[in-house]
Amino acid sequence: MDIVDVIGSYVVLRQAGANLKGLCPFHEEKTPSFNVHPAKQIFKCFGCGAGGDVFNFIQLREKVSFLEARAILADRAGISLDDDRHGDNQGPGKVDIARANQWAAGLFRRQLLSPAGEAARAYVEKRQIKPEMAEAFGLGYALDSFDGILQAARQAAHGEELLAAAGLVRAGGPRGCYDTFRNRLMFPIADTTDRIIGFGGRTLGDDPAKYLNTPETILFEKGRGLFGLNRAKDAIGRTGRAIVVEGYTDCMMAHQYGFEEVVATLGTAFTTEQAKLLRRYTDVVILVFDSDEAGQRAADRAISVSLCERLDVRLAHVPTGKDPCDFLLASGADAFARLLIDARPALEFKWLQVVGRYHQSETGPGQRRAVEEFIEQVAAWLREGAVDNIQRGIGLDQVGKLLSLSPGEVNRLVAAAQQRLRRPAGKEAVQASETGLAAPSGARQAILRQLIEVLLNEPEFVGQVGETLEAEVITDPVLATIAKEVLAWCREGQKSESWRLDELIGRFESPQFGQVVTDLQTAGERRGNYATTVGGALARLAELAETAKTISAGMEARRPDDREAETRALMAAHVGNRARRRFHPLSHGPGPG
Repeated sequence: MDIVDVIGSYVVLRQAGANLKGLCPFHEEKTPSFNVHPAKQIFKCFGCGAGGDVFNFIQLREKVSFLEARAILADRAGISLDDDRHGDNQGPGKVDIARANQWAAGLFRRQLLSPAGEAARAYVEKRQIKPEMAEAFGLGYALDSFDGILQAARQAAHGEELLAAAGLVRAGGPRGCYDTFRNRLMFPIADTTDRIIGFGGRTLGDDPAKYLNTPETILFEKGRGLFGLNRAKDAIGRTGRAIVVEGYTDCMMAHQYGFEEVVATLGTAFTTEQAKLLRRYTDVVILVFDSDEAGQRAADRAISVSLCERLDVRLAHVPTGKDPCDFLLASGADAFARLLIDARPALEFKWLQVVGRYHQSETGPGQRRAVEEFIEQVAAWLREGAVDNIQRGIGLDQVGKLLSLSPGEVNRLVAAAQQRLRRPAGKEAVQASETGLAAPSGARQAILRQLIEVLLNEPEFVGQVGETLEAEVITDPVLATIAKEVLAWCREGQKSESWRLDELIGRFESPQFGQVVTDLQTAGERRGNYATTVGGALARLAELAETAKTISAGMEARRPDDREAETRALMAAHVGNRARRRFHPLSHGPGPG
């Protein structure tokens, strides 16, 4: 797929010589610094540094993994991926299910607007959801019928196998299958690419299950998605925060009142996967839960999940007896904004819970249990690295004041709690390596980097530098990884006489590698004079090798009492070699257009 077509659907591009320019979608700017190179099939921003191929662009823009980016582009091109299906490649795949869901969403929407949807429209009006908001979120209605969607599917030539795979029908009953959703207001659930992955349905009758979600499919897991995130992701990036509520209508009403960074859980407790999903867009999460006991428990769980995912989590409570939707309707946007401003940090929220329980208990053991619970929670968060030293100090200082204990005694209690907590077996802390390049460690590494920069622009030089530029001699692990792939790419290109930079970038799944490769390519292009650079680099490397050989031989032959004098002499010789070297700074050629 042409990178210009893909990026052009996100960014307004204008011709600038052989390339195209536009405003970067990854940072705020007024003067275009975002370049697309059709011939190389790559993009590069000279403002923020982002760069790579079409897959990297989708990864960065949509905040998805490489496999998700691949699926997005495949779906856009109308290609069904083989590994999109179950193990033996039999049965409907994710693309098929997404299309079935899209069809069902259209059907539900038409039914809401039909005479049969009068009661559903009355409920929407009663909740004071505006028609334009209902349309924006795609609200629909599932008929009060045993096989309404089955009959509609037969007319649209959709088979029962596909409907069952999508969770729209269930097996059983006298006719073999029946509709999953009946007499319900339907909320389509989309992923970040606007692909409908499932539905939530609110009963309009006396069904004891007030809300019902699509059962788990190969496309939908309710613990992994967030309602409204497809509409909220840009606002989250713009405001620097995500606001999490519990209900679908809570989310929609918040958007209606201008709080477009609001998302909702899917009828479950806030999960680790949902926290990781939000972390793609922001580090700040405000949880808005009901003030009743169930809301308190949900908030408690959500705080632990968010903190352990390194999120700056705060908690805002609506007044007792109201949910966020009711609160917005009764008090308005300004009151909701103040409620968010007054949101309490997680540790403070936990502490207030302890204080409340402590003062409510009339017995010593009851008070002690409340405090012990807080200390154990702090110890658990410390183990996960979820609480920093400042937060820890504030929280434990509050414990000391409440119990009239010294800081040393409180720290002893926390240390004892940490000892009681056992780490899960087989788990080790693994830090993800940074994909940025460190400054070269010495002249030799700087020269090797320059050779890579040349090859990224003129791969034909691989014959001259291939033996010198072995990945094993490069100390930076990221640059070594790139060098290995660059050499393979150059040698494969020699056989086919075809080198495309996007094909090289495509060998790496992480978009950070795309940025590093385009950084190196740009640096080489700006320097220019490729033949002179290669000749000077090889000569300089030979000088460095000869100097190292001389120093090594001298160190082996020296007498112990001559060590200092010989070292000074050898260093003087090394300085003289540098003064006579033929590897001089080169003039800068023109930069990329």
